Amino acid sequence: MACNVSLGELACFFPFLDKSAAYLSRRGLLLDAVLADGALVEKALERLRTSLERRLPNPRQCLDAPDATAAAARLALYIAAATKNPHVLRRFADSESKNFTALLRKVPGIQDPRCKIELARDLGVNARPAGEVAAGIIMAVYNSPVAVRWTSYLRYAPQDPYWAMINRPVVRGWVIVPMEDFERLLEESYEERILQIVRENELAVGKVAMSIDLTQLEDVIKRYSQRPVLQAGQATGGADPPCMEAILAALKKGENLPHTARFAITTYLIKRGWDVEQIVELFRASPDFNEKITRYQVMHIAGQAGGRKEYAVPSCETMNSWGLCPTNLRCGVKNPLQYGRRLAVKKSS
Repeated sequence: MACNVSLGELACFFPFLDKSAAYLSRRGLLLDAVLADGALVEKALERLRTSLERRLPNPRQCLDAPDATAAAARLALYIAAATKNPHVLRRFADSESKNFTALLRKVPGIQDPRCKIELARDLGVNARPAGEVAAGIIMAVYNSPVAVRWTSYLRYAPQDPYWAMINRPVVRGWVIVPMEDFERLLEESYEERILQIVRENELAVGKVAMSIDLTQLEDVIKRYSQRPVLQAGQATGGADPPCMEAILAALKKGENLPHTARFAITTYLIKRGWDVEQIVELFRASPDFNEKITRYQVMHIAGQAGGRKEYAVPSCETMNSWGLCPTNLRCGVKNPLQYGRRLAVKKSS
């Protein structure tokens, strides 16, 4: 076994690797017994809150009580599904997949590339050391590269130009990726596994829904299930140009914006000092909102993911060509970022 940790610890660190409904029973923990254990239920509720708040569970718990910690994580997933709120479930799955990546990089014995490849196979990702299929300059370009079968790559690669297979070395059907990108593919596959568990264990979710008082989670459900409404006058903390005001107003109404408008408002808000999480929450009002995709796209535009290039705010001419300038270039500026400064100068003169 490539992973230098015990099987119990591995199942605890990554409790959603096993998609089977018999998971708890194989761990010696029947669902009825888990639901009857008040302390374990409380542990599951805390795991749910921790994930929704995007905090990493203490890895030490997997050393002290691996079975109970793993069972609590699985029960937390069933509780998230039992709320019947897709935003809560999606946020839980997204957070747990990010914790998966953090543990891949943090826990000794799991950091080994061979261990990560072994975990990939458990997730249905066909991967192998890149040295087995490539050599020479390809191996020299990347740090600890991994070869991923093209079918697995296409299934889990984000929809972004950085991930286009044409931009990657491909050797006999194997896509060569650096370790960081391989970990991202595993993160995507782990999230999909979590959602698959819910789809394939509806009876378990139903039993949890009938057994646990979900009113205990009213604060959590309220916080993470409702789409926030953007308040007028509280957009960016300053004067916004008409083009950005129009986009923000459309977001407030929950309209489905074109990609160009989403790109423009994201670049603009980043330059105005908004962080990634604030912008993601703003887009939550969109009818086609997907938290993981939205966060990655915002991070990519901010230069925190993908090609690591921070994008500039489109010029006014570009905004007008995209049909996003309501004044037809009559603001008197060349870039939306100049609007607030120009307005301030006019007021002071």
